[in-house]
Amino acid sequence: MSSSVDWARSIATTIVNHLREEEITSLRKYKFFAALEGAGQIRTNMSGRGFDWEIQYRNHNPSGNNGETPRNFARENLWKKAELEYRGAQVTDAIYKREMLENRSAQALVNVAGKMASRLLTSMEQYLAKEWVQDGYAAGNELRFHGIESFMNATQTIDATQTGATARAVNTADPFFYPNDTYAGLSTVLGAYGGSATATGFWPNGTSDPEFDFYSPVIVNADSSYFGASTWKDNCVKAVREALHQTRRNDTKEDQVDMVLLDRRLFIDFLNTLDAKERVIVSRQNGLRSYGFSDVFEIDGVEVSSENSVPANTGYGLAVGNIELLCMENQLMVSEGPFYDELTQQFRYVVSTLGNLKFKSPRNFFKLVV
Repeated sequence: MSSSVDWARSIATTIVNHLREEEITSLRKYKFFAALEGAGQIRTNMSGRGFDWEIQYRNHNPSGNNGETPRNFARENLWKKAELEYRGAQVTDAIYKREMLENRSAQALVNVAGKMASRLLTSMEQYLAKEWVQDGYAAGNELRFHGIESFMNATQTIDATQTGATARAVNTADPFFYPNDTYAGLSTVLGAYGGSATATGFWPNGTSDPEFDFYSPVIVNADSSYFGASTWKDNCVKAVREALHQTRRNDTKEDQVDMVLLDRRLFIDFLNTLDAKERVIVSRQNGLRSYGFSDVFEIDGVEVSSENSVPANTGYGLAVGNIELLCMENQLMVSEGPFYDELTQQFRYVVSTLGNLKFKSPRNFFKLVV
C-alpha cells in the first residue's frame, strides 16, 4: 500500500525524467526548431535582464588619394545596438487529494503519472511551435516571444514605376511591400538611418548604400501582376525566386536564406505548379531531410517545405544561421512540482520556459504575402 507522499514523490520523479528524455525529440517534430537545433543555434543558461547585440549598419567612406593627399583621422561609429528582453510561458495542472484517493489502484496511479507529463509537455511544445511566427509587439503579446512577424509589418507597396523606394498605397502592379516596423528598438524603414537608394530601378533592385536597407526585410507581393499573373499558383516560382535573390543582395555565407517555409495551402499549390515542370529534389545532406522530413524540394539551391505554424496565405524565407533561441534555464522546458498545497489540498505541477528568439537583422529574411 502506498501513501499520498509516496505517490507524489513517484509522480515528481516520473515528470522530471520524462521531460529530460523527450525534450530534444519534441523539438525535432517541427522544421523551424529542428533547423535551429541542427545548426547549434539554441543557447541555454543565459543571464541578465535582457540581451543586446551590435549591428554594423554602414561602412567607412574611402576618399581619393594621389600619394600626397592629406589624411583626416576621426572616430566613426559604424554600429547600432538592438535590444530585447526575456519572455516566456508556463503550463500548469493539478490533482486534488480526493481525486488521488478515488484512484488509488496501482493501474490508475500509473496512468495518471504517465499522462500528466505527456499533457504538460505536449501543450508546451505545441505552443512553442507557433512562437517563431508571432509579433511580439502586437497587443496581447507582451509576454510572447519576438517571432518573425515582429519586423514584417508593411502597409504600402514600393512604386514600381519610380526610381528608388517610393511608397504608395498598395498596388497590385508593385512586387514589393514597403517595410515599416520596429524591431529590438531599431526601425526597418528604408533610409531611416541615412544612405541612398539605388539610382536605377526600384528597391531592392540595384545597389543601395549599406545603411539605407541594413535592417529592412524583403516583403514580396506574391499576387502582383509584375510576375505575369494575379494568383499564387501562377506566380509562385517567380515570386519565390525573386524573394530569394533579392534577399541575397548583401549576402555573406552566414546571411544566406537556406529554408523557405510556406502555409500548407501555398505549398500544395506550389507542388501542383511544379508537376508540369522539371523539379529538382533535395540532394543536400545537411538540411531538412537529414532531420527526417520528406516533404521538401529545392529551388535555386534552397529548401522549400510547409510548416503548420505558418499563417494562411504566407511564406517565410529563413537564414537559420542568423536566428538564435536564447534560454535562461539550462534547458528549454523546465518542470516543477508536484507541490502540495495544504489549503486547497492540491498537488500542483508546472512546465515553463523563459527566453526569447533573436533574429540578427531583418534584412536576412523575407516574407511572401498572398
